[in-house]
Amino acid sequence: MGYKYSDSCLAKVTANEPIFVLRAQDKLAPEVIRFWVQLARQYGDPTTTKIDEALDCARAMEAWPTRKYPD
Repeated sequence: MGYKYSDSCLAKVTANEPIFVLRAQDKLAPEVIRFWVQLARQYGDPTTTKIDEALDCARAMEAWPTRKYPD
């Protein structure tokens, strides 16, 4: 099972569409992701795969070896 860019949400971004990227090195990123999960559960389907993927991502970010606060 390999990562495919074509499966990424980034592959769906249209020209000039604003996006916001969180990096694993950002100590605040996992907290932001978990807040997004709360909102997704509140306003959407609480059983979606996307929520599980987001939580997996937050955990992986917390395990990232080099983390810092945004500068």
